[in-house]
Amino acid sequence: MRRFIVIGSGIVGLSIADTLLKNKLVKPKDLLILDKYSIPSNGTSTHNSGVLHAGLYYDSESLKAKLSIEGRVKLRQWCIDNNLPICDCGKLLVPFSKKDNERIDFIYKNALNNGCKVEIIDYAKAIKIQPGLKKQDFYLWSPKTAVFDPSLILRKLYQLLKEAGVTFIKASVVEDDSSNKRLRLANNTYINYSRYINCAGAGALRIAKTISNKFDNLSIVPFLGEYGIQRGGETIKTNIYPVPDPELPFLGIHLTPRINNTALIGPNALPVLRKDTQGFDLRDMVAVPSILLNNIILFAKNKQNYREHAFSELSLNVKEKFLKNSLRFFDDNAKKDFKISMDKTTYGIRPQLIKTKSHEFVNDFIYEIIDENIHIVNAVSPAFTCSFALAEYIINLL
Repeated sequence: MRRFIVIGSGIVGLSIADTLLKNKLVKPKDLLILDKYSIPSNGTSTHNSGVLHAGLYYDSESLKAKLSIEGRVKLRQWCIDNNLPICDCGKLLVPFSKKDNERIDFIYKNALNNGCKVEIIDYAKAIKIQPGLKKQDFYLWSPKTAVFDPSLILRKLYQLLKEAGVTFIKASVVEDDSSNKRLRLANNTYINYSRYINCAGAGALRIAKTISNKFDNLSIVPFLGEYGIQRGGETIKTNIYPVPDPELPFLGIHLTPRINNTALIGPNALPVLRKDTQGFDLRDMVAVPSILLNNIILFAKNKQNYREHAFSELSLNVKEKFLKNSLRFFDDNAKKDFKISMDKTTYGIRPQLIKTKSHEFVNDFIYEIIDENIHIVNAVSPAFTCSFALAEYIINLL
């Protein structure tokens, strides 16, 4: 029996499966979803801030820019239709320097060019959005940014697909035996396919490399993001962000109101140098010596301000660093009772793709069609926001 297979049960895999069924391109009984770790996935899809991004930062020619606005609308409506909570709280970018002011101007113009709704606002308006905010000359306001619960969305999608008759199997794909149209699994068994879509997150590149040399110039540098939880002080009513460096894919330590009325603080972005961290096996992505070498080269060549980022991440006391980065957003009165605790159960995973020859970060979604099968080898943030729009885009390629 040959089935249509989706490799990966994260948000991209599940939204693709959902879109396949809604467009009646495959019958539920003929659709099979594989995942190595857990079903639904407990990988990168559930390890993020849960922010529904508005698309401010992305290059106007990128897939991220083209899909983020449509994806935000679709995901927000899907949550409403399925009675899942979503908080339309917006986002404030707070500048702290002349360089930040220049970057806000760039982000503002880029966001408008991308079709985003943004506004430069003064302190009087900002303080109404977030009481206790530190006074600055101006802020960037994104009213369309929202917050959701990633785990609830994944579980609901899984439930709907399961009820429709889709089959899920916990299995690790080793390679594509393309001449026989079958996937070899880690236990040396095979599953025949008619077609498949490889959206295995961090493992997608490894699978794609088994059948093509088109990806030889790509490698992964994994980053781990730690988080804290607010334990006192001013109620966080909106996303509060520093102004990010446009050269880097990291947005800095920010404050995120959550569905459960607590505030999430973070993440940082620490390069991961061990084989396994926080239950996430890096051997699926790349050999550990390569991870170390890539970090050394990125630091030495200072590609995309990486050295500045690395120094900013160095800290002997992570909790103190998180607290310091949080307090700078607030006035003296709001700082008084602000407390945090670090939360080891909450962490972010970012398998950052780089070009191994130039050692530049790959900042857009990347896919390739090989033998009528689709490999999505880079779907990092804002892939969750874009998921339903990305699914339609990928399905249209079929």
